[in-house]
Amino acid sequence: MPISLRKTFPRLWTLEAGLAMVVADLHGDWDAYQRYRDRFVDLQASGQADCLILTGDLIHREDEGPDQSIEIVQDVIALQAEYGQAIIYLFGNHELPHLYSISLAKGNKLFTPAFEAALTRRQCRTEVITLFNSLPFFLRTRAGISLTHAGASAPLADSEKIRQLFDWDHHQLLAWAEHTLAEEDLEILRLSYARVHGGPYDILVKYHLAVSGPDDPRYNDLLRGFVASNHPLFDKLLWPALFTRCEQQYGHDYPIFLNALFQELSVDFVPQQFLIAGHMTLKGGHQIIADRHLRLASAYHATPREAGQYLLFDAAKPLKNIKELLKGLGSVYK
Repeated sequence: MPISLRKTFPRLWTLEAGLAMVVADLHGDWDAYQRYRDRFVDLQASGQADCLILTGDLIHREDEGPDQSIEIVQDVIALQAEYGQAIIYLFGNHELPHLYSISLAKGNKLFTPAFEAALTRRQCRTEVITLFNSLPFFLRTRAGISLTHAGASAPLADSEKIRQLFDWDHHQLLAWAEHTLAEEDLEILRLSYARVHGGPYDILVKYHLAVSGPDDPRYNDLLRGFVASNHPLFDKLLWPALFTRCEQQYGHDYPIFLNALFQELSVDFVPQQFLIAGHMTLKGGHQIIADRHLRLASAYHATPREAGQYLLFDAAKPLKNIKELLKGLGSVYK
């Protein structure tokens, strides 16, 4: 079955038809990625899947084991060259810092420097950053099933704000940050940055961004990222959309924000009824939240890892109950 995909807005895409395979949060785990990739190739060849939807956070190994994030992203680029629009990659919170030259950490684990070093070492920064810049935040389907990386959040209940998110332009925000820096004394800013972060700017930028030195055109990108990430829309809209903790954050109010998100995703389209997302650790490979949100864990976020699952669904066939989706769950670990 041929897929029908259109880019309704830069960050909101619409899938009209096709049998979709959904995989969530692989976090630099090459073994898991290879298993899911090969399963898709087999399913696609036998007519059981038309497109592969990756819900973000392909990068940054969070558990023990080799971090092969860069190999995964480069393989996805190769898959897109082969399968075209059939490979759909959503933007996750772990892809975010590499567009904005900011750091991302969990506890004592700092994720971003290793990936930045790999981008420089493999000389693939331009193609990877171009890919990340192009990724949508949301995918809605004719079946009334929407997909995003993390889930619903309070800012997305505001129609004006979510429209800004659908139209989000990374370059515009970074250009604003560049313009802001152009009006400041950069040496003073570097000294201030160094004081705040407890080390010389030259060492910090080399470590965090794999910058070669002052002559590198990216030398001031730490400053640019700091300015951009302090823009009110970044802090109050983009960040919550990608880092929301859903019901763990909003408690009994979460269905309110979930319903508001569905309302906005339904404008000029069929009503959106259900959400598929990853992002959070759970027992097993899936969890139903608020009767309308299916949380999927395909690798790291599954407990145990081998309980990870993928999901198959028909993007054109509406469902009456989210539990109908459970019939499409599968494993690559059996």
